[in-house]
Amino acid sequence: MDTDLDKQIFDVAESHSLFTVFLEMSNPEEPGEALRTFDKDQDVMLFFKYYDPRKEKIHYMGHMYVSITTKLSSVVPELLRRANLPPGTSLVLHEEIKPNMLEKIEDIEKPLEHVLEELMDGDIIVFQRYLRQDEQVGLRLPACREYFRDLFHKVEVTFIDKNVPSDPGFALTLSQRMTYSQLAAAVATKLDTNPDMLQFFKSQNYRDIPGHPLRCSFEGVLKDLLQYFRPKQPKKIFYQKLAIPIQQLEDKRQIKCVWLSSDAKTEKELTLYPPKTGTVEDLLLEAREHVELSRSNAKLRLLDIISNKITGVNQPDAKIEQLASPSTKSYRVEEIPKQQETVGEQELLVPVAHFHKEIYSTFGHPFLVKVKNGESFDSVKAKIQKHLDVPDKEFEEYRVAVITLGRARYLEDLPQDEVRLKDFLSAGQGGNNTKPYIGLDHRSKNSKRPRYNYMEKAIKIYN
Repeated sequence: MDTDLDKQIFDVAESHSLFTVFLEMSNPEEPGEALRTFDKDQDVMLFFKYYDPRKEKIHYMGHMYVSITTKLSSVVPELLRRANLPPGTSLVLHEEIKPNMLEKIEDIEKPLEHVLEELMDGDIIVFQRYLRQDEQVGLRLPACREYFRDLFHKVEVTFIDKNVPSDPGFALTLSQRMTYSQLAAAVATKLDTNPDMLQFFKSQNYRDIPGHPLRCSFEGVLKDLLQYFRPKQPKKIFYQKLAIPIQQLEDKRQIKCVWLSSDAKTEKELTLYPPKTGTVEDLLLEAREHVELSRSNAKLRLLDIISNKITGVNQPDAKIEQLASPSTKSYRVEEIPKQQETVGEQELLVPVAHFHKEIYSTFGHPFLVKVKNGESFDSVKAKIQKHLDVPDKEFEEYRVAVITLGRARYLEDLPQDEVRLKDFLSAGQGGNNTKPYIGLDHRSKNSKRPRYNYMEKAIKIYN
């Protein structure tokens, strides 16, 4: 650049964009010492890096001006001094051609011009201490070539807990060549847990929500999981902590449901793991281990709930694989009242839902009432009142209706005053969600409730 000293910066710069100038200064500890002369035809400027495999770190070791006829062996003593290694230590030297590409220098007794490919100013030589085979045991990246290859594949990944809303997650810098077990071990170390107690989920394309779960037998590498992310797009993987090892979980199906106590005062969220090939009965048996029953011999049932209405009762022998994944639907586990354990041919369990003014304005916990063909509606109302445990004066504020295909028919408007089972069978195509049910219209939101306020949520207990 000496020939350009008298030129303007604008003429020297190759473009109008910002550029960097490297400035070499004399040693400040030795005032007056001039910079070494440099023969641009016979000398070359080399940079040096030292790799420490135990710390897996690269250290910059400065630069040197050497003649192109210099043997690298004559530079070794200075490299040992800079790296603070004992004199006589054997070194392994590589030429860094580009990131992820190092070429080992086989003969350090030859001149530089014969050793380095396309010798030029700025060439980089990476050196490390020679390690015997036994010294490499326990080292993840014993050679600098492996370190640079690993560095080239480094990627920052953010891990987000799928069960925590708006979880910011945490970031780890990992190798894209990591296997599933290595990935799980790295995340488990961060979370201070067992790798087998974690499950991972791919991120859906262009959406920050979890996609399909990743099987623990996944044979690919981390790069395969990130291939659909754009280059500058943050890489995200979702996870969840498990109550059972992932190997067992993959033979089971995770089902989230809610337990509601018989007095409707306690609501508890359950995460159950019945076998994939099991039945609803298996799910209910597992649920018994997590709840307190009012009767030791009480039977349980699994209900489908949509918009605070019961849309189905799952039979004990129904296959787990037939249960739909919860979206708008939720599942509720509850005790079967003793009087509902058997249902005769002329009897039916009819859902009862709470609403206010409009039948679509449902709230609270729906329940089932057993009715009999020909039973008076006054008897049905008495059963409902007994279930709610409300006094006569308050119950007079409620209006009872039969809801059919989105239309409410209040009992006082019905042509008959007794139950006809056919009126509560499916009213058309569309499955259980179209079946008629009993609606309980809470005309006054301000009425007092002695036992349970259906306008409020129950106490929730989390596992």
